[in-house]
Amino acid sequence: MFSQFFTKKTLFIHLFFLIIAAGLQRYGVTAPDLTWNMFLALVALDLALLVQGIKQPFIKIGIGLLWLFFYPNTFYMITDIVHMHFASTALWQRENMILFMLYVPSIFFGVMAGVESLRLIFEGFSIKSYWFRLTIICGLSLLSSFAIHIGRYARLNSWDIFTRPSLVINELLEVISWEALPFILGFTFLQIMVLFFVEKE
Repeated sequence: MFSQFFTKKTLFIHLFFLIIAAGLQRYGVTAPDLTWNMFLALVALDLALLVQGIKQPFIKIGIGLLWLFFYPNTFYMITDIVHMHFASTALWQRENMILFMLYVPSIFFGVMAGVESLRLIFEGFSIKSYWFRLTIICGLSLLSSFAIHIGRYARLNSWDIFTRPSLVINELLEVISWEALPFILGFTFLQIMVLFFVEKE
């Protein structure tokens, strides 16, 4: 049942997490907490692995819904780019180069965890229709963009949907505004573009 956690690919992915986290710890990168953000992205990936391995339909659907709550944490990591104030001197100053080489892999880790987790979800639920997959990608990207917005600006987390559901709903309704439109559309396009690139026709 849990054999999917012990494939070479899965073990290497978790090893990448440990290497980047160790580097962040070594150089004292705590604001933003990239290790925590990567961990939340890894949770989404691990939940998708569970979906792939579980056969019972109701349990599979339940874990799939839980994955949906954690999935926005993957592309959310792109927003951590705003903390890279050192980027302009990264090619010329050793300390900033080290920071650059920690920030960028952590952000890529989050994004690729999202890409891989969606692939596993498609496999776990046997979603093979190309057009149905693309429809899901578009809808998921739009929904995820709303979640990323409230995560970045309202500082809400995935579990707040269970602990503070009314606050999450209020924040989602407030996101539907002219001011939030560039963020929502931009992140929706970005996610769709990345996910379309890895789709096989």
